[in-house]
Amino acid sequence: MIQHNKELEEIQGKQYWKSLDDLADTPGFRSWVDREFPEGASLIDGVQRRGFLKLMAASFGLAGMGMTGCRRPEHAILPHGKSPEELIPGVPAYYSSSRPTSGGFIPLIVESHEGRPTKIEGNPSFLDCGGSTDIYTQASILDIYDPDRAQGCFINDSAKDGVDTSTRWKKTPSNGLLKQFSQIENPESVAILSNSSFSLVRKSLLEKLVKKGFNTFQYEPINFSGPENVLADALGSNSALRAIPNFSRVKKVLSLDSDFLGTREPNSTVNTKQFMQGRKVLSSKDTKDMNRLYSVESDLTITGGVADHRLRLSSSQIESFAALVLKNLLEVNGTEDEELLEHLTKLSSSILVHNEWVKECVADLISNSKNSLVLAGNHLPKAVHVLTFKINEALGNTSTSIDYLEVSKSADDLSSLCKLLEDKKVETLIFLGGNPVYHCPNVDWESLLKETTSYRLGHSIDETSQLCNYHLGQSHFLECWDIGTTWSEDALLPTQPLLAPLFDTVSDIEILSSLENESKKSHDIVKSFYEGLKGISDTFENFLKLGLTGVIPNKLSNLPNSKNAILNLTPNEVDLSHNSLEVLLIPDFHTWDGQFSNNGWMMECPNPITKLTWDNAILISPVLAKTLEEKYPKLGLLPKATMLNKNGEIAPDVAVFQDGKQKAPIVKLKVADHHQIEAPLYVQPGLADFTVISTIGQGRSRVGRVGKGTGFNTCSLMHADADRLSTGANLEPTGEFHTLANVQEHWSMEGRAIVRETNAKYYSEHEDFAHHMGSESHSPPMWGKDQDAPLAEKATATPRGNSAYEHPDHTYEHSETFGLHQWGMSIDLNQCTGCSACVVACQSENNIPVVGKDQVLRGREMHWIRLDRYFSSTKRDGAELPSDVQVSFQGVACMHCETAPCESVCPVNATVHDEEGLNAMAYNRCVGTRYCANNCPYKVRRFNFFDWNKRKTDELYEGPLGEKNDPLPDMGKNPDVTVRMRGVMEKCTYCVQRIQEAKILTKVNAQRKAKLETGKDGSDFKLETKDLKVPDGTIRTACQQVCPSDSIVFGDLSDPESEVSKLKNNPRDYSVLGYLNTRPRTTFLAKVRNPNPKMPDYSKKPHSYREYSDKAYPTKAGANSH
Repeated sequence: MIQHNKELEEIQGKQYWKSLDDLADTPGFRSWVDREFPEGASLIDGVQRRGFLKLMAASFGLAGMGMTGCRRPEHAILPHGKSPEELIPGVPAYYSSSRPTSGGFIPLIVESHEGRPTKIEGNPSFLDCGGSTDIYTQASILDIYDPDRAQGCFINDSAKDGVDTSTRWKKTPSNGLLKQFSQIENPESVAILSNSSFSLVRKSLLEKLVKKGFNTFQYEPINFSGPENVLADALGSNSALRAIPNFSRVKKVLSLDSDFLGTREPNSTVNTKQFMQGRKVLSSKDTKDMNRLYSVESDLTITGGVADHRLRLSSSQIESFAALVLKNLLEVNGTEDEELLEHLTKLSSSILVHNEWVKECVADLISNSKNSLVLAGNHLPKAVHVLTFKINEALGNTSTSIDYLEVSKSADDLSSLCKLLEDKKVETLIFLGGNPVYHCPNVDWESLLKETTSYRLGHSIDETSQLCNYHLGQSHFLECWDIGTTWSEDALLPTQPLLAPLFDTVSDIEILSSLENESKKSHDIVKSFYEGLKGISDTFENFLKLGLTGVIPNKLSNLPNSKNAILNLTPNEVDLSHNSLEVLLIPDFHTWDGQFSNNGWMMECPNPITKLTWDNAILISPVLAKTLEEKYPKLGLLPKATMLNKNGEIAPDVAVFQDGKQKAPIVKLKVADHHQIEAPLYVQPGLADFTVISTIGQGRSRVGRVGKGTGFNTCSLMHADADRLSTGANLEPTGEFHTLANVQEHWSMEGRAIVRETNAKYYSEHEDFAHHMGSESHSPPMWGKDQDAPLAEKATATPRGNSAYEHPDHTYEHSETFGLHQWGMSIDLNQCTGCSACVVACQSENNIPVVGKDQVLRGREMHWIRLDRYFSSTKRDGAELPSDVQVSFQGVACMHCETAPCESVCPVNATVHDEEGLNAMAYNRCVGTRYCANNCPYKVRRFNFFDWNKRKTDELYEGPLGEKNDPLPDMGKNPDVTVRMRGVMEKCTYCVQRIQEAKILTKVNAQRKAKLETGKDGSDFKLETKDLKVPDGTIRTACQQVCPSDSIVFGDLSDPESEVSKLKNNPRDYSVLGYLNTRPRTTFLAKVRNPNPKMPDYSKKPHSYREYSDKAYPTKAGANSH
């Protein structure tokens, strides 16, 4: 019913409302406002109620009442570049900001619609990243619309009933809690435990508080600052020494258990951007300038997947290995320091079996020493970092390939805080971020906090909050003001809010300023701090507009002498076996350290190596798996070999699958007889034989609805000092099993030369090697007589070729005019690292739903782009699981085939080809026959079995009777992309919304230019075709924009000068399943590896080429191995 509100008419004219309790005038609605928005409830009383919509626009959006606005921040925020002065419906605004992480602030450009942040991209003004971001940054925007986040501040109102304790949380205004902080009279009895931060404002406030007597501590489970602190202590430096590699100048890299291309190491986006530029090969001449990567690691990482040479070695043996590298290096350099050489001989005595590998690797490093680099993982012990420091010094690569920065040492660690708490010297404890109760279960937190008043600042009420007296909801970084630095400290970045906090939440700066008794608001504090910095010329306004300002980092000028530190090292004698295992804890791909546990995008994104979703597992090597199978015959870990496995026709599975679901045995992992966990086993090729890998961040006991009941908690194996490496462990089966959501076999396309690669030497002699692989290499040419016609002609006119049928031209409806553009994409397999940022970026841009573990197990995940991972190995027995593997990644989305098999079988023309070569979807026509999916050889079409966007994942089968999703996440949807309903098919669109936006903008600019030149109106002049052409590089698809390695290029095939046209004319370009004559618009550039011919593990061709060749030419099997 529509009612007419007279009171509003008198002030504003007529206003009509549809059953909104006559515009919030009922007791029920007032009760809801008081409960959900206490900070604004009083403002609807009296005359101010007339301005309710303006003030509480976010409230209506949150309540699902059809409005999508959000409250803008109280202080002015400035857009990136030029933007409309006011919000215009349908026109996005872009603002610079940054995301605070434990590895530095990440520069961002955030897209906003009507005040709602909807998409995050990298800031292109920061050239080191070039507009790219990592996967967690892409997913972080979902957290602002997390319905399970703390929607305010709360008092812990616990009640005991006998032995049971029930925890209730009572809402309280944040202003009252901040006032309590400002009234603290005894700062010596106050302790602050914070997570790691690169915020300069927070650092400044903490320094002021320390001077007043406050006790400050820091704890970070994934401690990136550990190496710089231990290196400084070992070398006697007053400042921490942070290693900053410059991969843009590096030609040879030796990685010692360092996943510098993955997210386990800081600055991964910059590292990837710089390093992968050295892998770009556009002609055979470029092979001379390719960089080369050696990787020594215990786990199979993204960096190991890219490596040209990879050696499996337990993390506890890396110290001896580094000593052997240094010994060989000094001997080649002709050192006369016999004392040092003798000591290095002792340190490396246990690893001499790899001396030949080390010898050739060192010789290669020395061949270009200033442009060579050695890196060590942040989880490795002090000895490795000292040895690595000396190796780089011996190479003479300082200021060329690596710099060392003098930075502030971290605050006291967790053990110091525990000592204060045990001595009862702390009356008030404030947790700023982090989740130490979850990460350190071996600390008796309940006893330590019993006699303290504890406050917890956190994104959600979690394990740490449960033991605190107060929980302060933490504002999302897009609701905060701050200033921080990058990991390399060469740029200052602003964090500016895109909207006022959706709830009554606070930031760390607000808490610290209250402790400082500072009355200024966070905006004013940040502005004053910036204006007080020395050597900064940009105004605060320009700083916000550009999103960064450059600064000069404090580089170490003279390297300290590391000889004494090395001589103080003692041999690390570790004897590993199946009864005495090494355990390495790594950050979980899905949750990082647990902070993304309630993020559906991350939980459902497959781990690029294991292909697991919604779970973690204990990873073991094939060697250990075989040993356990022999020791425990009923373990049920490995499937029985089939005849096809034994004959080598089909590679053996690494797990037991029942109905397509992985059945994994649960085991007990015991360390030193007092720490143990239970988790499922997963066999992972590429691991060191007796190293066990597990992840931290899963198995949360207090988490939102997304992360509830997922994964296994392994934090009891963590040390209080964040040491993640243990030895002396053993495995014992429990007899139970767990179903893992493994998507490796979903949408499978194995075999048939899907991935094509070769080595640099062979490529330099045979540029067209990719054309001699696959069935099309010996079939008639697909385009027949037009095979060698220009790409633009083939893309536009679609020649018949050798097809039995004439192909339709790409012309406008009822016209003979060809499409103005012909869109296409090229993906360079040589550049792709498998980071998976493209998967989440696509999900964020195109409103792709999360379906939950149960539906993933049924093969119903909805990702438009999937990242296929392939292993290949040396020649082996058919049923043998390989230990040493090479990894190949391939991103596969809709290929937009010119002769698309899906189009010919759709009975309702729901999938059709447009005049510009796009395979388009008309969702309102689709009736869900799924014929198109069955006929797609690339398996890239996704069907909406349920109303994923409407229903809770555990109530999908109830349909309209099931409870609806919380409306809050809908605020983050991209309004330019249709939200699909149940029963329709969907797939990659090449981000058609971005294409249309660019075409409209190009036409508008052309009209403006013509009007200025002619003085005529739009109806009086006709634009030339060339004026309507979108300039190359204007359109960047979501996957292309996020990619840190620049492996994806999109553009117009009808333009011979476009980058994508040039790549498609490259001899490495090939079509997957090209022999089917689908003529895909997405093609791939074959991979080129750059191994060292002198290495003992060198093979003339990559393992995948050998496997292809053995199957294609069985009479010559093995001929391409060496």
